[in-house]
Amino acid sequence: MRPHHRTQLSIRRLLLLMAIVAPSVVASVIPSVARTDLDDSAISLPPSDSSTSGGIVGDDLQDVPESPLKERAEWDLRDITIHLGNCHDEDAANSPILVAPEETYQTNEDNNAESTLTPRSTSSSDSIPTPFDTSINANFTAESCPKFFKNFLSDSTFTSCYAISMLLRDSSSFFTTLRSAPATSRLLDLSCAADVSQCSSLMSNLASRITKSDACGKDYSLGNPVVTAAYTDMIIYEPMYRATCLKNPSTNDYCFVDAVTNSSNPADYDVYSVPYGSSIINPPYPTCNKCLQASMDVFSQWAQKNGQPLTRSYLPSAKAINSKCGVSFTNVNITVGSDGSTSSAVWSRGKPDLYWTGCIVALSIGASFLGLI
Repeated sequence: MRPHHRTQLSIRRLLLLMAIVAPSVVASVIPSVARTDLDDSAISLPPSDSSTSGGIVGDDLQDVPESPLKERAEWDLRDITIHLGNCHDEDAANSPILVAPEETYQTNEDNNAESTLTPRSTSSSDSIPTPFDTSINANFTAESCPKFFKNFLSDSTFTSCYAISMLLRDSSSFFTTLRSAPATSRLLDLSCAADVSQCSSLMSNLASRITKSDACGKDYSLGNPVVTAAYTDMIIYEPMYRATCLKNPSTNDYCFVDAVTNSSNPADYDVYSVPYGSSIINPPYPTCNKCLQASMDVFSQWAQKNGQPLTRSYLPSAKAINSKCGVSFTNVNITVGSDGSTSSAVWSRGKPDLYWTGCIVALSIGASFLGLI
């Protein structure tokens, strides 16, 4: 009877230990689960379909009656000559890819300095595409949400950024601009001339505010596609800025313009969907050139930052592109999300305190061995 009695005590201790440790283990798993849920809601993508034409996993561009890939196949704008100022970013001196000017593009009225970038022509503000020009009337749960959109969309500080990340998926007028290589280049002149540091800080601030209860927090938590799309557009501002401002040294055109007007391979345009969380995993692949390589290099750096959709789309895309362009064409030797900095305004709020979780587990195990349970 005594061995049997000891066995019963051991079983009881084991059951009590499991009851205490189980919540701690569940708590330690919460961050990854919360992260997965946020990834899905923030991007607002339907289930992946690897058979999708073009090899893009994720949603097609919204609010456009017909896919721009079909329209681009009919464009033949490659013979258009675009004259740009010969101004380079300092970091591009040793790089085959030119980087469009960032903060150096400005007119100093005090010393009458000329702009470092020569405008192609004067265009009215009416010709500049705007984000959410057709979908802003979506149903919102909170009255504060449409007000938040109206305020930031009309803010001159925001509009002066000419953020391509806000236009690529969520602007109908942007696709009108894409039909003209000169118009697209003019827009990029404005976008790349913006103060990237100031605009990046602004977008991060807006991304944080849009998740608050006095803005669009409730709609964000419910997965409102307009709100989650806006959030994503904001947090990917800088990687999109860096990629779309790259220039082709052979043509002195923006790599983005070359991609849009390449009717022989419309998949060149698909690389600019990768920052949104869409992966290129199947043929047709983008053209293996310096523009693609430089763009993927930008994305590899941002894929290492917590909170970026690139943490899940970069590596699958890079490996697929390497299968066509060569094993060393893109950098696949990175750890996604390894950078301590984060672009997410939400994930840090939902993380349990791992220190206390570890303490609870340690105390539970220690109590079991000491016979206190």
